[in-house]
Amino acid sequence: MKRSTTFALLALTGALLSACNPQPTPDTAKPSVSLVATPNTVTNAGQVTLTATASDDVALASVSFYKGTTLIFTDVTAPYTATDNITSSQNGSVTYRAVATDTSGNTAEATTAITVNIDNTAPTVSVTAAPNPLVAAGVVTFTATATDNVGVTKVDFFDNGVLVATDTTAPFTANKAYAFADNGVHTITAKAYDALNNVSTATTTTTVSIVDANEPNDSVAAATLLTVGTPINGAITAQARDIDYFKFDAAAGDPLKLTVKSVSANAASTLDPYVMILMPDGKTVLEKDDDGGTNLESEIRFNTPVGGTYTVVVTSFEIHDDPTATDDKATNTYQIALSRR
Repeated sequence: MKRSTTFALLALTGALLSACNPQPTPDTAKPSVSLVATPNTVTNAGQVTLTATASDDVALASVSFYKGTTLIFTDVTAPYTATDNITSSQNGSVTYRAVATDTSGNTAEATTAITVNIDNTAPTVSVTAAPNPLVAAGVVTFTATATDNVGVTKVDFFDNGVLVATDTTAPFTANKAYAFADNGVHTITAKAYDALNNVSTATTTTTVSIVDANEPNDSVAAATLLTVGTPINGAITAQARDIDYFKFDAAAGDPLKLTVKSVSANAASTLDPYVMILMPDGKTVLEKDDDGGTNLESEIRFNTPVGGTYTVVVTSFEIHDDPTATDDKATNTYQIALSRR
């Protein structure tokens, strides 16, 4: 066979083979993709979920999620999702992007934006304490004035760092009872919180300056126990018409002496004491000493007619003598003592 004929046959064979096995057409079609973010408006710190819906005419390889230009996550299987943490530092508009890539390297992208409006404004708060100073055993009320751009959820009240109470509704108040043992300066702190736990703090001081360690002993039921041989210091002060009550137990016929000293116990005392001893029935007067002269002290000698609990009433002569008089000088101090004769 001639060489030219051979070449012709080879060319024909190649043409036939090409016709039977055509070359594949390159994939140049881009994927389709859309993106949503949930929630679209963020008011509390937390996560945003990004969801991409993506497809391709051949096959999809992956979807990559970006915040701005920063890659968050690449998902290779449907459903295509990612999450992102949001804080108040991102307040404003945040843009996300989803890039879909098919198996041929073709890409398409979609964007969405969310609005971040997380409250990072702390409340404003001030606090007061009344009465201030506290000069008689009783209750001090703490009052906080608190406001917030969204709303105050609670106010915690502390005394020298110790939680006293929590109030969740305005007006925000708390109460604490004080006695002689609490004398001194107390730092009162109010902490106001909003719904996102933004907090502000305010402080004030209150002074507890109770003169009479026995208070409150302003009734028979609250009488201070008086024992033979143990003097007790007291004061007729801190209220307009202070009357102090004491009690002691005695057997029938006990020979006793009750003394209420003022200037001899404390040269600075201004008290002219009125003293009365009541029988165990709490009503019948056994003895009294209301000397309003120059001798400003009382001494009562007596024998107890029956066994039981006796009550001693101490006030100032001025209060006893005039039902409208007030006598609350801090210098109205005294010492009361019960002894055997």
